[in-house]
Amino acid sequence: MKEFDQLFKSLSITEENLKKDILDNAIVQTVNKESFIVEKGKYIKWLAIVISGKVRVWQENEDRQILLYYVTPVQTCVLSLSAAFRDCLSLVQAKAEEETTIIKIPVRYVKEWSFKYKSWNNFTTSSFIFSYQDLLHSFKNLAFNKIDKRLFEYLKLYTQKKNTNIIKLSHNELSKEIGTTREVISKILKQFELSGIVKLKFKQIELCKPDAYLE
Repeated sequence: MKEFDQLFKSLSITEENLKKDILDNAIVQTVNKESFIVEKGKYIKWLAIVISGKVRVWQENEDRQILLYYVTPVQTCVLSLSAAFRDCLSLVQAKAEEETTIIKIPVRYVKEWSFKYKSWNNFTTSSFIFSYQDLLHSFKNLAFNKIDKRLFEYLKLYTQKKNTNIIKLSHNELSKEIGTTREVISKILKQFELSGIVKLKFKQIELCKPDAYLE
């Protein structure tokens, strides 16, 4: 199947026995937008590797969500990977941001293959390293940047990635990305509008001053 060929190429898997093990035990699944990949408080039975699409990983407490990172092709959720090694309950939630195709590998093979196959060990090790960097960046952002600056930087990055100055996200969706409440986001956006940084429209935000500097 093309999904497995993509996985083997992207992860530089050359061991024929590992290819056979993956083909014999893994399955390909396409999930709809908003479908849960991982749920907090549940044992992880499968390690999901994203082949196409995008998965959002976060922690939540009461009415707040803290975005940890996104999983894109060909990556996996490192906190799920960690739970697979230790056979413990998931501490995070992961949901498909769009229609997403994943390869699901039973967790009982994850640790075994890391000792058995060099290319799989390289994949798990690099996953931990890259995700550690993402988590460190998220922590630094939360710890040292004020909410208004985090929101401005998020809006700026969004427009750069989408190549448009229109942000089609609700105040509630933005609150989940920034890790605060909808009321706080609405208040800051109103301040941005008064400063000419954005224009607030129905169900969208226009970034007018992408080079604005916030103290």
